[in-house]
Amino acid sequence: MVLWSYLRAGAFTTLNVILNAATLGKYVWLEGRVGRGVFANWARRFRYTPEEFARPTNEEEIVDLVKRSGSVRVFGSAHSFNAGVVSGGTLVSLDNYSGLIHKDRAAKQITVKGGTRVRDVVELLLEEGWAFRALPSHDAQSIAGILSTDVHGTGRDWGFVSESVTRFKLVDGMGEVHECGPGDDLFRAAVGGIGAVGVISEVTVQGVERFTVEQRVETKDLSFVENNLDRLLAENDHLSLYLFPFTEKCRVNAWNRTSEVRSPLGDLKEFLKTSADALLAAWVGNLLAHSGLLEKFSPLMYGIELGSHLTMESNKAFNRTIYHLHQELEFTIPFEDTFEAVRRFIGLYEEMYPSGLPYTLFEMRFTPEGHDRTLIGAGRDRRCAWIDLVCTDSHGFERYYAAAEELVREIGARPHLGKYCEDFTDTDLAKLHGDTFTKFRSLVETHDPTNKFANEFTRRLFGSSPSPG
Repeated sequence: MVLWSYLRAGAFTTLNVILNAATLGKYVWLEGRVGRGVFANWARRFRYTPEEFARPTNEEEIVDLVKRSGSVRVFGSAHSFNAGVVSGGTLVSLDNYSGLIHKDRAAKQITVKGGTRVRDVVELLLEEGWAFRALPSHDAQSIAGILSTDVHGTGRDWGFVSESVTRFKLVDGMGEVHECGPGDDLFRAAVGGIGAVGVISEVTVQGVERFTVEQRVETKDLSFVENNLDRLLAENDHLSLYLFPFTEKCRVNAWNRTSEVRSPLGDLKEFLKTSADALLAAWVGNLLAHSGLLEKFSPLMYGIELGSHLTMESNKAFNRTIYHLHQELEFTIPFEDTFEAVRRFIGLYEEMYPSGLPYTLFEMRFTPEGHDRTLIGAGRDRRCAWIDLVCTDSHGFERYYAAAEELVREIGARPHLGKYCEDFTDTDLAKLHGDTFTKFRSLVETHDPTNKFANEFTRRLFGSSPSPG
């Protein structure tokens, strides 16, 4: 079992790198898709044959599907880590409902269909000399999917893709089409609502003038980062951290706007770097973990790690395409609890490590206070530190995650509903989100009264809305 899971993680990661390189970045093997009637999410952990599989090509077809189907779940790239992508009836892919609808050059806005991948939205903006204000680290997701999971980045003043959205259209459970703006409760229910109130069919994105980003990656002592975190966040437009078990070293990743000339072969260097990181994590890090040598070699491995300094187009700096086959359990805590909390999760890993765990790193990102475009998103309202437990998809990760979810609940952290989320229930979310969860539930009952968008996963998280009658 251990050997097979180790080889699987390494082989899948290697194949992903090779195919992406062979197609000059056009094809990512580790993405969710349906082949020969069988659905698989990006990590191949959720595989099943839906009762019906549909690829609508226009909004009218989406409306018709919703009206005639008893159960509907929608996926974009299926870059998810939980059973939210599992449908008991009709599974809908929006891949054939993608592309440009309209450009407003005066306002620097584009309107795209809901299935448009973020990487394609980027290209549509670049054609006009525009860009996203900022982006999270992954661009394979659909624009509808990235809003439905309230995907975040990291930054002193910026945190969420929804901040770059001026409006969207949504098809609710009765087949009614609504146009929603950031001030609308339905907008806030859809952002982070993992599809519970409807299908996002059309999105208008606010662009900015395209710009260049200086990206620096350095290894520092964790004590230095802890003592200087406020200063590091103030000095950099965007900042994230990688922490590791059995060592006091910390990788500091910083991104800043710049007027400098782009690095020669910068895109190639970034591809080689991210590919090397993925392959080393899957093959070397995981080998050390499963062989019991991680504790011995971690201080050496991260003590000699080299940094990097590249200047690239903004989207190239923000996005990574190649990842090793992994799982993620992510949650938010109040910013002031940053290091106390992350040390507890690293300590839990170190305590459990002798029982056999895969290679794991701890990513930390930061979002500012005032995020009001969601009702139940993990980054709602407060200034947050995001802790992402990134485990190689290999033997033992479920055991560590089960213990980690108990600790998440104990400290009152808010789970990211697009990531691994096996133990949380509607009782937990009601406690964490209070009145906004109550409002969210009310909107679900109003816009999906017959539970068309519900599945086992959403019923556990949100409860079941009463059916009419």
